[in-house]
Amino acid sequence: MAVSRALLLLAQALSLAVAEMALLTMDPPWSVIFQGESVTLRCQGPPVHKQQPTAWYHNGKLLEHTETNTYRIQNARYKQNGRYECQSPGSTSSNSVTLSVSYDLLILQVPSHAVFEGELLQMQCRGWKVGSLAAVRFYRDGADITKPYTSAMQLSIPQAKAHHSGRYHCSADMHSYLSLKRRESQGLYISIKELFTSPVLSVASSAEPLEGSPLNLSCITQLSPYRPHTVLWYLFYGNSTVLQGPVTSSEYQVPAVGLMDTGFYSCAVRTESSNVQKWSPRVPITIKRVPISGVSLEVWPQEGQVMEGHRLVLHCSVATGTGSISFSWHREGSAEVLGRDSRYEIPSTQQSDNGQYYCMASNGDSPARSLKVQVTVVGVSSPFCSRVRALLLLAALGTLLLEVMVVHVLTAGSRAPKGTKQQTLMEPFAPGGDV
Repeated sequence: MAVSRALLLLAQALSLAVAEMALLTMDPPWSVIFQGESVTLRCQGPPVHKQQPTAWYHNGKLLEHTETNTYRIQNARYKQNGRYECQSPGSTSSNSVTLSVSYDLLILQVPSHAVFEGELLQMQCRGWKVGSLAAVRFYRDGADITKPYTSAMQLSIPQAKAHHSGRYHCSADMHSYLSLKRRESQGLYISIKELFTSPVLSVASSAEPLEGSPLNLSCITQLSPYRPHTVLWYLFYGNSTVLQGPVTSSEYQVPAVGLMDTGFYSCAVRTESSNVQKWSPRVPITIKRVPISGVSLEVWPQEGQVMEGHRLVLHCSVATGTGSISFSWHREGSAEVLGRDSRYEIPSTQQSDNGQYYCMASNGDSPARSLKVQVTVVGVSSPFCSRVRALLLLAALGTLLLEVMVVHVLTAGSRAPKGTKQQTLMEPFAPGGDV
């Protein structure tokens, strides 16, 4: 049983949470009336399938229930002064209206309902006797705001703004027997309500997104619950250029941003008629490049060992990073920049090229550094190379000596007389033989 009751209360709470607020209006729509006059209150809520009573409240207390959505106050007296609310079937409690029954001779009548930005603000100056007024003037905060060359009893501001809020009163010449007497009404404060709050531009992720990442913007504002059916339109700006709008969506997305998208962003919210429009503060958004990472270095010959006089090639690469990437080559212990390309080459290495080498890569932000690689130049003065050089020199001398001997033999044979036996190189001279 307790569980069922709890579920019932929860269901009622949820239904109230989604229910619309009832709208209470007054006809005629003035907050101040003379004694003896009559007004009709009307409670407007969402349509319901079954007619149910409307509840009426006066100064926070239940006044009565009516089968219709209207409540009539006739022959108003001082006791009817105060605040009124209503609750229609299927709605939450309404806005409040204030009624003041006056016994003065001159009154200023202003709207009994709240006036919002962009709406008509209308007021009138009335005397106890109809047609008894002359030279009517209207004032706000003590300043005369009467339109020039007019003596109308009404003042209208077609599209009210926040600065129209203030304390209003009127004055007029009233006939009193055979003379005119200048009179002033009681002052009434009028507050122009905010239709929706000034928007704020919200960046879903960071105000410094990485190049290539999405940018999600939201234009956040709060519509008054007393004007729930007002349609708002949104515009998005980037560096004072319209990016999107007017649209009814409060969201804007750039699928992949680039450096050119850096700048100041803002949004605007307006009504369908554009009579109320508000701008958000500008938000700076800076697009960052994807940082350089994974800098690696390759060397040829492998392991960095190269014979003196031979070529050495180093190559620098990066795993991630966007934009134009610059490189620089360095050797440990030296401040000199050896090169500024992704490839560094020494055509003919020397002993002085020994050392630890590394490269730096940058795309305009903080540079990244590779690991060091040891380069060892194997010089020709080493014992191994000396032995190789000696053997090569002996082989060359032997070949040269053999060539000289062959030439000598051939030359000697070509000079011997005919009929003379030629002695070969390998034939020994016979002792005591003929010459």
